[in-house]
Amino acid sequence: MTAAVSPAETSDIDIGRLTALADVMLPAAHGMPAVSDVEAVESYLAQVLGWRDDLRQPLVRAVDALDPTSFTVDRLMAFHEEDEDAYVALTSAVAACYYFSPVVRELIGYPGQVAKTYDPYAYTEWVAEGLLDPVVERGPIWREAPE
Repeated sequence: MTAAVSPAETSDIDIGRLTALADVMLPAAHGMPAVSDVEAVESYLAQVLGWRDDLRQPLVRAVDALDPTSFTVDRLMAFHEEDEDAYVALTSAVAACYYFSPVVRELIGYPGQVAKTYDPYAYTEWVAEGLLDPVVERGPIWREAPE
């Protein structure tokens, strides 16, 4: 279960430019869609920035600094050296938007967070196989922490 978050305002970010940059970073390949194919930026950027508003200003810098018409992966790597915070914001926001898409999650076989039950009385295989027996036989060893 994800925490409820209010979507953030995205009017200060040129969604078209960001999507064009994102398509270079994550193009359609090997059966996976491009970012624009799943409308990842348009659909999820507000939610991503709702969780990580600290990415907003560096993301705006990245979108303003990079020209989508001549953008390449080599240019992305050079941008890392020029403005590391903007690079991190750009790559983090694009990846978050992309992998938040239900289409992408289904294609990679990720169902999302799934609640798992835990039985405190059940032993795992490695305990039953005796992997911890030497530790149990040795007994407790530790040093008292100084006060």
